[in-house]
Amino acid sequence: MKKRALSILMAGTLCAMSLSACGSGSGSNQTTAAGTTAAGATEAQTTAAAETTAAQAEASVLPDTLANPNLLIVWNTTEESWNQTLADNPKAFDLVWSTKKAFEEKYGGTVTVEGVGWGDQASTVIAKVNAGEPCDLAEAHDQNFPVYGAKNIVQDISQYIDLNDDFWYDSVTSAFTYGGVPYAAGSAATPVVIAYNKTLFEQNGVKTPMEYFQEGNWTWDTFREVAMQLTADTDGDGNNDVYGFGWWDSFYVQMLATNGTTHLNYGADGSITGNYQTQAAQETFTFLQNGYITDKFIMIPDGDNFINAFKSGNLAMTCEYGFAAITAYACDYEIGWAPLPQGPSGQKYDCGGSLTGFAIPITSTNPEGAAAFIRMAYELKHENDEGALIETYGQDQVDLMNTMAEHIKFAPIGIEKYWDANWTVYSGMVEGTPVSTFTQNANEQIAEGAAITLGQ
Repeated sequence: MKKRALSILMAGTLCAMSLSACGSGSGSNQTTAAGTTAAGATEAQTTAAAETTAAQAEASVLPDTLANPNLLIVWNTTEESWNQTLADNPKAFDLVWSTKKAFEEKYGGTVTVEGVGWGDQASTVIAKVNAGEPCDLAEAHDQNFPVYGAKNIVQDISQYIDLNDDFWYDSVTSAFTYGGVPYAAGSAATPVVIAYNKTLFEQNGVKTPMEYFQEGNWTWDTFREVAMQLTADTDGDGNNDVYGFGWWDSFYVQMLATNGTTHLNYGADGSITGNYQTQAAQETFTFLQNGYITDKFIMIPDGDNFINAFKSGNLAMTCEYGFAAITAYACDYEIGWAPLPQGPSGQKYDCGGSLTGFAIPITSTNPEGAAAFIRMAYELKHENDEGALIETYGQDQVDLMNTMAEHIKFAPIGIEKYWDANWTVYSGMVEGTPVSTFTQNANEQIAEGAAITLGQ
């Protein structure tokens, strides 16, 4: 896990519903190849180690100059759209457009940004690479992976970035590693959290999710307990009209994360398989199916009906990305937040969320400059966000959100048949199909889709 607390993305319109894992920090008293500890190393060994550490530290900071300061970046926001955003909010920040200005001021040269809109990024980058055209930087997100790695669109980013530097999020690196090769890096992420109607909890004398979390007892069991207490049939027609929880039909992805797993698995050998029949997944689907159709404390999704239910006070808990719920809902009651509840096979802080990063295409003519741009972009992002977040929410809440961001479990979904498998899982849960049946069917759809995606 990264030791340094970094700021999280505050985007309100995030569409990644997926998962990933983080690595571990290194100890301070490691054993050498000769079997001695660092404390008993020779002077030469100590000097060599210090030089290596210094070299790594030097490699992790921005260079003073660049031999080539020119870049071409494909990005998800057009210049026209960005200019309009700036007109509306002069303090707005964009990971590429804001960095373009700072990068050109520091290094000279020209950063050409080809803004094509979020949905057209992948096709634009792939077309450029296949045509042999220069492209120095591309966004990595849930729907263009594993294709970028599997189809040789982008290159091993560890050639240009020291991924052992604590600046970079292991969760992002892991998410965009395919076939054992890391293809993207990033230093920001947004965890999915529980947002709850704090006023409703207090009026009913029910302990809040954050109170449970702070006492170390925020689990699936206590989640169910409070949700059941706040679920009701207020008009006596035999159907609940107030629910303990409700969100999109993909809520199962977030719950898989809290139980220590992801819905898809990307093997070091380049294999792609569904995780739907693992023990952790079976626990997750059984719990959710009970919540939907037996205890009925989870609202059956119908598009975004949960939004109006939450705003009107007929929904006790929902989910949101980061702090967004606090600003997204204009309500007459107080909104609180807490981490997602821990599953029986999960670890503290395990959660789902949104991850993106930057990848360097194989046709880049300036990968070193691209690596410097990535670093600068996230440094500026941290600088822009951290002060405002702490001022608004307080150091403790920002630290907790940052800790969760480093524990996001994320699996890209850019394969054929994924959405078919998603529907198989969701409909199976709400229709009462045996868990073993719909999970086997979903695994088969993922296997078929993976074969199509990989051209097998």
